[in-house]
Amino acid sequence: MNNLFEKIQSFLTPTKANFLWMMLGNGIYALCQWGMLIVLAKLGSPEIVGQFALATAIITPVIMITNMQLRGVQSTDARKEYYLSDYVGVRVMSTIAAFFVILLIIYFSHFGRVAFLATVMLALCKFIESFSDVFYGFFQQHEKMAFMAKSMIIRGIVSVVALGFFFHLSSSLPWALAGLSGVWLLVLIFYDWQMGRHLMLVVEGDSRGTLFTSLVTSFRKRRGILVRIIVLAFPLGVVMGILSLNTHIPRYAIERYLGTRDLGIFAALAYTTVALTMFIQALGQAVSPKLARCFADRNNMAFKAIVIKMILINLAIGLLGVLVVFIGGEKILSLIYTQEYADYSKLFLMLMIASTLSGIGSVFGYGMTAARQFSWQVPLYSVVLVATTVSSFLLIPYFKLYGAALALIFSPLISIMGGALIVRRAVRNN
Repeated sequence: MNNLFEKIQSFLTPTKANFLWMMLGNGIYALCQWGMLIVLAKLGSPEIVGQFALATAIITPVIMITNMQLRGVQSTDARKEYYLSDYVGVRVMSTIAAFFVILLIIYFSHFGRVAFLATVMLALCKFIESFSDVFYGFFQQHEKMAFMAKSMIIRGIVSVVALGFFFHLSSSLPWALAGLSGVWLLVLIFYDWQMGRHLMLVVEGDSRGTLFTSLVTSFRKRRGILVRIIVLAFPLGVVMGILSLNTHIPRYAIERYLGTRDLGIFAALAYTTVALTMFIQALGQAVSPKLARCFADRNNMAFKAIVIKMILINLAIGLLGVLVVFIGGEKILSLIYTQEYADYSKLFLMLMIASTLSGIGSVFGYGMTAARQFSWQVPLYSVVLVATTVSSFLLIPYFKLYGAALALIFSPLISIMGGALIVRRAVRNN
């Protein structure tokens, strides 16, 4: 397969080849993440899926804030101001902070034993994933999308196998997640770390030694640099935390007003829009380095052309998804899950519309990041979060799960309008 893709790459431009790799990597990984949810739905129950969704909703915003979107900062570091070891050092510090914050949240949430263990194990998985993400940013910065895609493919496939195997043996969500964290750690050590070390020696030379010694050097002699990265990236971390909260706020409201079972159904249907999300991420990650270079080189015409093309592509794919769900949503859900989920085909359609609008909003997010407009994103997405929170807690008690979908349709409209204004302003001032 590797030789096949090398032959295909020889006929493509670097951007198109990178997009092909990101489509493959993101596609297989996202489908495998979806496969994990299907495993829990098939082998467990909506309540098990709900426990998994609740743990995800609690952990993800914290991880997003402390991760500070370092991958985006790395991939758009067109002037290569910082080393890979600097970013790894920042990630070590942020992971320690995230660990204590998550423990505090779990303590004050008064979880039961199973929910507590499941949340801790999932947090461990996310910590390991966050270190892989630093290497992904390094690969993306140097446009080595093949390295990143191969890692995602390996991690995705073994994730489904490991989760299914351990859940089948134990019928326990915490034990299944513990097995998953072990598998992800092996991928981090034996692929991501090794490929990152190899690329570091190629692009940064042998003078800084191994990746480990470079990391030690960063902590001992470049602490000011680490602080500088944190100051640069923290606003973007706040933005990612807000975006994550924006996604999960309806889930908090569902759990509060409707219960874990309905939360499991909503989470399963929401993840079924993964194909659209996968395409958006692949496209954005493939063009981000080029978008950043266009802005850094003051090539505003090329910058705007890329943004407009991304919007049109996302809109076309989104409308196609809406049409497919409108025609066969019930059959799709009954095939993937069970008839219990298929009864919510109209909710599925609304979530696909919300995903389409969210995809268009994310285009402006990539544009703002490429233009280094980090601080402006905080007030924009704060307004979006407030709108989602108010609409969720007002609509869900009356319209049930459909109220949550309405909240997710309303909030991207604000991010689209605000993002367009910020990108337009950045281009005019460039």
